[in-house]
Amino acid sequence: MLNLFHDSPWADRVAEFLVSHSTGTIAVILVISILLLFPTFRMQPTEQASQEPGGAVFDLRDQVSQQFPPRVHVASFIVEGRVESRVDGPEGDVLRQAPLWELYRNEQTLRESDMAGLLFSGYDVDTERQIRGIYTIADAVNDTLRRTSGGEVTLETATDAQVKDAIALALESPTGGFLRETFSKDAYVETISVDGEERQIWRAKALTIFVTADNAQLGGGPQTIALSDDDSVLEKERLNRRLLATLRGEERNYRLWGLALDVNLTSGEQGQTAMPYIAATVILVLVVVGVTLRSVKAVGLGFLGLLILLVWLRGFSNLIGLKSSLTLDLIVPIAMISLGADFLIHAVARYQEEQGQRRTAAKALRAGLAGVLGALVLVTLSDGIAFLANVTSEIENIVGFGIAAGIAVLSNFIIMGILIPLVIMRLDGRKDAAEGTAEDAGGPLSSEAGASGQETGHGKGGRSRFGLTAMIVGLSRVSWLVLPLVALGTAGTTYLAFQLEPSFDTKDFLDADSDFVIGLDKLDEHSSPSLSGEPADIYIQGDLAAPESLTGLRELLERLGENENLSSGQDGEVFLYGRTVFQLLGRVTGSEVARAAVAEASGVTITDADGDGVPDTAEQVRAAYDYMLANGVPLDGQILAYDTAQVGEILTAVGEEQATVISLGILGAGKQANLAAARESLERDLAPLRDLPTISEAGMTGSPFTREATLIATTRALTISLPVAVVACFLLLVLWTRSVSYSLVTVIPVGLVVSWLYAFMFLAGYSLNFVTATIAAVSIGVGIDYSIHMTQRFRQELPRHPNPPAALEAAAVGTGSALGGSAASSIIGFAVMGFAPMPLFSTYGIISAVMVLMAGVASLLVLPSLLLLVARLRRGSPAARNSHE
Repeated sequence: MLNLFHDSPWADRVAEFLVSHSTGTIAVILVISILLLFPTFRMQPTEQASQEPGGAVFDLRDQVSQQFPPRVHVASFIVEGRVESRVDGPEGDVLRQAPLWELYRNEQTLRESDMAGLLFSGYDVDTERQIRGIYTIADAVNDTLRRTSGGEVTLETATDAQVKDAIALALESPTGGFLRETFSKDAYVETISVDGEERQIWRAKALTIFVTADNAQLGGGPQTIALSDDDSVLEKERLNRRLLATLRGEERNYRLWGLALDVNLTSGEQGQTAMPYIAATVILVLVVVGVTLRSVKAVGLGFLGLLILLVWLRGFSNLIGLKSSLTLDLIVPIAMISLGADFLIHAVARYQEEQGQRRTAAKALRAGLAGVLGALVLVTLSDGIAFLANVTSEIENIVGFGIAAGIAVLSNFIIMGILIPLVIMRLDGRKDAAEGTAEDAGGPLSSEAGASGQETGHGKGGRSRFGLTAMIVGLSRVSWLVLPLVALGTAGTTYLAFQLEPSFDTKDFLDADSDFVIGLDKLDEHSSPSLSGEPADIYIQGDLAAPESLTGLRELLERLGENENLSSGQDGEVFLYGRTVFQLLGRVTGSEVARAAVAEASGVTITDADGDGVPDTAEQVRAAYDYMLANGVPLDGQILAYDTAQVGEILTAVGEEQATVISLGILGAGKQANLAAARESLERDLAPLRDLPTISEAGMTGSPFTREATLIATTRALTISLPVAVVACFLLLVLWTRSVSYSLVTVIPVGLVVSWLYAFMFLAGYSLNFVTATIAAVSIGVGIDYSIHMTQRFRQELPRHPNPPAALEAAAVGTGSALGGSAASSIIGFAVMGFAPMPLFSTYGIISAVMVLMAGVASLLVLPSLLLLVARLRRGSPAARNSHE
């Protein structure tokens, strides 16, 4: 059976064919590149790849969105008082005339703008206030001043003392509870005596204000704070930004930030800011390529190769229908730079090494390709396996990354491993012709003829007997010390690697100085932790008219009030973002007009003998449900307490059953541990309700739990794809080399890199998410590349030298220096990305640079000791002595 890992007839024949038909090969590759321009620019994806794995929590989310469409779109803002030394009281008190008057003026500007028609207008019977798109403490103070002064004093003309008095009066009104909850957590009231009268002086550093828009006019759909390419989501974000700009105004007396208003617009803009750093990465990588290969020509052609690579990547990705994503659009091209430099340096360095011993460029490339082609093919296959292992993921985004990266690897082999070396040969061939050197096409040549050049130190690759070569050889001589120390250290890093937890923090993706992130920081700074939970939903379906169902719902609400993982209101009860069915039913039983309307429509008389706000029988409850779903809940003969849209946000009919949703807040939802604790506690709270025969479904959903499911799927994908990739690469090596021992030691550095890398991420404070998870695949790809090149060259040198250490030294002189240059180019290039303002790219750049460094260390300083160990063991066996290996 043919051993393909060594220089073999197939490699000689392929190399001879490529060199002899270089014109045709170059032409075919360029024609394909030109044809790929069409799908690159004319078949661009119109959909965004999903970052969600799917499953029950996502199905339930979609079900809730469909059954309970929100009638309003809410944009939230934090208003923070400016710090002024002249303020009487705490610095930055926003409850003063100047900031409130400025806020009121900006509100009026909004009400008079072309956005006014989009604002929602309605009456909120629970807070007894008219919703007019926006209503803040500034509006309440102005109304109070006008009312108490007979119109003589307004917010514009009032003093700070009059404003403080008006605030106290406004908080005593029916809307006072709502207004008080908009104050920051530091807010307090001080009672003072002025001329024998007690006055209440309220102070606060910040306010939370809300703008409500008509969701139907904005395209409908749920309120989404996630990456999406949905037009209605983007339009809402654009409206949010216009609202932000209007309410900010000149910001003379306060500062204003939006709360999670524009994640898609912000990520797109920050992605653009990373482009100069990506360009700098390309430039520095090419500079190091030029230094390593000592060739300006290689730099220029390498740049051309990268452009062609981009066309191949985008063209083939568009042809097979891959959807757009951050990983496909930006991360894969960045990773492709490292792989491209690797292919280019190894192919051209081997060509240069042979060129030093041959009189013509054609002979040098033929011999060089024959020597390196096996490694390049094996690298392509193993990299492809490593990346394609990601198709085991449940997340479309990660699957797309694996496929796109596989395309990038194959493209690198063809462009950087074949096209660019052929072009360099043709250019050098012209120089040979100009100097009168007759090019000998010759027959198949083995790279073994170049061994003398390595031994004598001739050629560009053979001059380095010290530095990196000395380190490789020196450490291999003390393998008895190196290998135990590496094993011990890796055991520790493996433990640390398993401590790495998945999490999603906006600061991991967006610039910490962006308005988006600052707004969330301000929310944490000024909001009480018990009030700042992330909204989640409990969905309940069944016969909600049955007494046992209603009793179960009451008991559930009581349990939720005792759940420490949920946000609570000022009264200490669980804070709910919406009404419950009990509020709806209470409006029916508490209103003679409502009871009469239900009785007239259904013929069922509504009674509430025990005064608990719930009709006395299931028949009465069902009649109330049917009426309010069709007509709303009357307040009196002319006004509805709740219209059908408001009822539909809380209650809906599902066949013969009813469904309701309870919206609450999850505390500390940014941490995976908190999410897990909240989910487990809610499961316990829901268990008694699920046991009721009248309840057919009860589950949790919402952004905290969909994000948790995504993070769990990301971790699961990593734990599946990593071993799949490693095992598949090992089996490939065994089939290719017919050597279990050499295959095993070639794969070991990959495991070292993964362990070291994730331990570094844990120690450096990085988390596991859909971006950092892809680095595992890249680390396998880069790690196996370096290992294959080193093992390949060592095995080629074994038959040409008297002992394994001499073969290792020869391999270190040639391939070792090429690997060092390849690693250096990638490290420097990726390190530049670490300075990008967007953490998404900064993190990727830093971790990738560290990963390449670790791959280089494992392949150049650890693998040689393993290779010597295997070589000595194999040379001691009779079978090995009789083999050609």
